[in-house]
Parts: sequence; C-alpha cells; structure tokens
Amino acid sequence: MNVLTRVLAALRTVATVALLAMMLVTIVDVTMRSVLNELVLGAVELVQLALVATVYLALPETLLRGEHITVDVVDQALSPTALRRLRRSAAIATTLLVVVLAWRTIPPALDTIEIGDLTTDLGISLIWYWLPLVVGAVAGAIAAVVYAVGEFADRSADGSAPGSAAGHAADPGDA
Repeated sequence: MNVLTRVLAALRTVATVALLAMMLVTIVDVTMRSVLNELVLGAVELVQLALVATVYLALPETLLRGEHITVDVVDQALSPTALRRLRRSAAIATTLLVVVLAWRTIPPALDTIEIGDLTTDLGISLIWYWLPLVVGAVAGAIAAVVYAVGEFADRSADGSAPGSAAGHAADPGDA
C-alpha cells in the first residue's frame, strides 16, 4: 500500500467515525425528544459538521478507486475504443471538476479564519466545517489526477483496467 492509499484510508476512517457520530447524535436527539421532550443542544450543528466530514473525507478514496457513480447505459453499445475514450473523457471532466472545487474552497475557508465565524448554538468555529471540505477536495483532486492518469495508462482492449472487471478501475489496494 503506497502513501496515497494510506492517507486516503485514514481520511475514510475519519469519515466513518463522523458518520457514526452523526448517527449517534441523531439517535440521542430523537430519543430525548420522545422520552423527555428535550432536545440535544447543537444537534443540528453537530450533524451538519459530521455530514460534511463524511462526504468530503470519503470522496478522495471513492475517486481513486473509480467507485463514483457512473451511468453505464451506453457501455454495451460502444466499441472498446469508444468506451475507452468515453472513460478517459469522464476522468478528465471529473478531475477538472474536483480541482476547481478544491481551488474554490480555500479562499472562503481562509476568510472564515480571518473573520472568526462561529456557529449559533455551540460556538464552534466554522473553520471546522471548512477543514474537512478543503482537505477532502484537495485530496480528491490528487486522487482524481491519479485515477485519470491510470485511465490513460490502461491499454487493454476492452477499456477496463488490467486485472479488473470490464469498465471498472482496479482497486488500488490490490496492487
């Protein structure tokens, strides 16, 4: 396992913990509302923070593995060469989108630090909302570039990555 896959696995672990925290806060909040007619102060803020962390910290590994959502309706109708071109075009478009996302998240995150914005209920600095977004977007951009390079390095006839099912990238952990 190389450095990139280890870093992305660590981000995935943090995303998993954030998902568990989001579920726990929601369960406790719903239970307290039902049983005690009370709510968890800041539950919405905590769930929002965990949601951002879950989505953006899981994104890079998803991109690297090529496990993002794809619509393969036309795959069967295309020749292997056309399919390979389509996959490469999609890899380039995805890479550009994630690079722009990463680039566009940094200035508002820096503004949040400068301004010192806080959440309403718990007074959590908004940089904690931006941090997983920026880290995930930057790591996602790197992962998307690596994935796209892999798509262009693939020379197999059916458009699939070597050693994988047709149309799906090889698991980087398999290498």
